[in-house]
Amino acid sequence: MRATRPAAITLDARSLSPATKTAQILEAFDRLAVGTFLEINEESDPRALRNEMTQVRPGKFSWDARNLGAGRWSVRLERIDEAAQGERFLEHVPPFASGRASTLRELSAKLSERSYKTGETIFDEGEFWPYLGVVKSGKVIYTLLSPDGKTHTLGERLTHDTLNESGTFDGGGATTRAEALTDVTIVTLPSEAVVHAARGDSELALGFLQQASQARRRSVDTIADLAFAHVLQRVAKFLLGYAPASVGMAKGLPGVENLSQAQIAAAAGTVRDMAARALLRLKNAGAVELDRGRVQAIDRARLEAFAHNVQAPPV
Repeated sequence: MRATRPAAITLDARSLSPATKTAQILEAFDRLAVGTFLEINEESDPRALRNEMTQVRPGKFSWDARNLGAGRWSVRLERIDEAAQGERFLEHVPPFASGRASTLRELSAKLSERSYKTGETIFDEGEFWPYLGVVKSGKVIYTLLSPDGKTHTLGERLTHDTLNESGTFDGGGATTRAEALTDVTIVTLPSEAVVHAARGDSELALGFLQQASQARRRSVDTIADLAFAHVLQRVAKFLLGYAPASVGMAKGLPGVENLSQAQIAAAAGTVRDMAARALLRLKNAGAVELDRGRVQAIDRARLEAFAHNVQAPPV
């Protein structure tokens, strides 16, 4: 649950020029004192901003983005202590943010850390993993595997994002596979300790309920895309998460150059051949630059036109 204190600075990013948007957000963020936050109003999924902040201000911020529906997003960027440990670390994890100090203190005594190398599985779909995890550093990717061996990517988890919420609260197996996309460090809490804490702290319980509501919104958006958006549009939407807020063709945000066509296909819910055709179409339209099939640079405005179906007939 979000802290109730007012934002130190509020920005309506919908009115900012793409050419200066990131610079203005960074300027506002850099004026923050530790423990204060910047509130940003957006009109679309701000994944790209988070990736960009992770690149240029690693470890310096906590992130809490809310999809409010009807093209309205609210993002809270808090300036944090980079060396925060224990209960201070938990304060920066959105569902824990408004928990009582005594609750966080008790939970911090049960924290442990685990490290995983790139490509290692943290837990598998259906596995009974007895922890709630929190990403401390690096990136985790969620995937589903179909009976015929096809993989669908459900998204990434970054610093302060939680893992295995469903297994923690309903006692079942993990709903997805979690894999280290980079070298990662995961903070773990025993699931039973989290459930016990939620029973005694209504604000903590409400924080997890709000997180579950946001997860449902993301699921509905994913289902809508798979049901109604064609492949070209879905590929463009996925790549927007790596598009810098700039005018014209610019180098994609870190990580995009490592994405294979198979990984892009999995994220877009399609097969590799269809994703390859979509990428070629985007290249020919000047929306992306490719090097041996991998995205190197992106023209955000052109890519947005395809993502919003302005000029994109089905592939």
